[in-house]
Amino acid sequence: MTDLNIYSIVVARIEYADGTGSKVRPALVVSVGDEVVKTFRITSQYQFKSDVIKAKYFEIIDWYKAGLRKPSWIDTVRFYEIDSDKVKIKIIGHLSERDIDRLKVFLLDRDIY
Repeated sequence: MTDLNIYSIVVARIEYADGTGSKVRPALVVSVGDEVVKTFRITSQYQFKSDVIKAKYFEIIDWYKAGLRKPSWIDTVRFYEIDSDKVKIKIIGHLSERDIDRLKVFLLDRDIY
C-alpha cells in the first residue's frame, strides 16, 4: 500500500453507519495512519436524498479521471475508519487537483475537517 495517500480513491469493505454490516464501495482517503485509514464514503446515489443530506455531499467533477465508473459524490456526513491490517484496500485512482481544491473549500466552509 505504498501508493496509498490522502486523496486516493480506494475500494474497500466499509461498515454501515449503524454497525449492522458492511459493503464493498469506493471511498476517499483523508488520512493514513499505521493501522487505520480514515475515509469518506463515495456514492452515486444523490438524486433522492434530502436537501439536508445533499448539502453534505460534494460532487466529484472529474469522476472519470478519479477512476470512478459513474458520476459520484463524496459523503462528508461522517468519517469511516478502515483497519488496513484486516481489510483489503484497492487503489483505483486519485482526486484531481481541481476537485482537491474545491473539496478543501467545501470542507472549510462547513467546518467539517
